[in-house]
Amino acid sequence: MIESLADRRALAYAAIVTLGGLVFGLDLGVIAGTFSYVKEQFSLSDLQVGTVGAAPGFGAIFALFFAGVLCDRIGRKRTIQLIALLYLVSAISSALAPTYWWLVAARFVGGLAFCSLALASMYIGEISPSHLRGRLVAINQFNIVVGLTLAYFINYGIQQLAQSDASIASSVNLHETAWRWMLGMEVPVALVWLLLLSLIPKSPRWLMMVGRDSEATEAMAQLMSREDIPGEIAAI
Repeated sequence: MIESLADRRALAYAAIVTLGGLVFGLDLGVIAGTFSYVKEQFSLSDLQVGTVGAAPGFGAIFALFFAGVLCDRIGRKRTIQLIALLYLVSAISSALAPTYWWLVAARFVGGLAFCSLALASMYIGEISPSHLRGRLVAINQFNIVVGLTLAYFINYGIQQLAQSDASIASSVNLHETAWRWMLGMEVPVALVWLLLLSLIPKSPRWLMMVGRDSEATEAMAQLMSREDIPGEIAAI
């Protein structure tokens, strides 16, 4: 139950951070609708099409070796902002990819950002009050499902438009560029997420870990009542 202004702030910050789950769902879903187009566009073999689909997985495996270290070095907030930037770069590069290997590389970069799922839960766990923690972390799972569902509707809509006689379809050569529009639909969502992340506070736990206690106290003041701050500091 949302009991105070601090609870509402924690909910707002969690909602912003978990937009990464929405971007992840979109990224994972839209690529499924592009395979037949990409195969024809670049004259790919089945193995090459599979490589396009698998590239984000390899990126995610690679990123997981460094995500924790990066979180401790530059902080949770900056790491999540970096991840949002990677999603944005990946989406733009994928949509504009001139070659097969360019597309594979762009998808690999997107995979580097998949560690946002774990980092979002870490950040929410560190900024949310205990009575809300479980529910706020669950928002991430909800957003993933919403992103996946939205991706399939986007793919379906673009595909139907590409096969129609609509003037807009012919004006943008949609029957050949449909896959680029599918991948490009991730761009505005990733951009909005990146901009909104500037509003969230740094993790008080991380600030204390690096010796910035006064900043940690200021961050805590946004997330809990003043009388709860000493107990939180003692717990950390």
